[in-house]
Formats: sequence, C-alpha cells, structure tokens
Amino acid sequence: MEEAKLIRVATAISEYTVSSMLRETVHSAAESINQAVLSVATLPEIPEHLLSELARGQQDLARLEQSAVNYQKERAAKVEEAQKALMQDRQLHKEDEFGSDFNSEA
Repeated sequence: MEEAKLIRVATAISEYTVSSMLRETVHSAAESINQAVLSVATLPEIPEHLLSELARGQQDLARLEQSAVNYQKERAAKVEEAQKALMQDRQLHKEDEFGSDFNSEA
C-alpha cells in the first residue's frame, strides 16, 4: 500500500516538474513576443495586418500562459494530496506498530 502511495507522490512531483517547465517556456515565449511587438511598433511602414497578427499572438500566448499557470497549480495540489495520503498512511502504520508493541508487552 505504501509503495503505491510513494509511486503516486513521485508521479505527481514529476508532473509538477513538467508543468513548471511548460509554464516557464510559455512565459519566455510571451516575453519574446512582447519585446517583438515593442520593437516592430517603432519601425516605419509595417503592414497593419502583421501588427494585428502580432497582437493576436500576444493574446493567444497570454491565454496559454494563464492555462499553464492553472495547470501548474493543479499539479501542485496533486502533489500535496499525494503527500498527505502518504503521511496519513505512515501515521497509521506507526500507530499500529505502537499498539502491537504495547499489547505484546502487556
């Protein structure tokens, strides 16, 4: 039983790590496009449709970044749940061991 809970914790931590990397990657992309928009806006004679596409890209990345943040929060909650379950299981085993030791000495 404890092995399954350890696997659950390890899996949750792994998923959290991946979600963190995803969030950082999306954040970096969002920063890059924001810099590009600022730079391009200063150039003369940029077609309006290109500026519009960049603005849509900014909005899409902002939404994607929020989704990545939400996903990371969900993964963090899964890690916490898995850790709590493991700790409760360990606490129950300690109580059982204490009860067994106490009864055997009586």
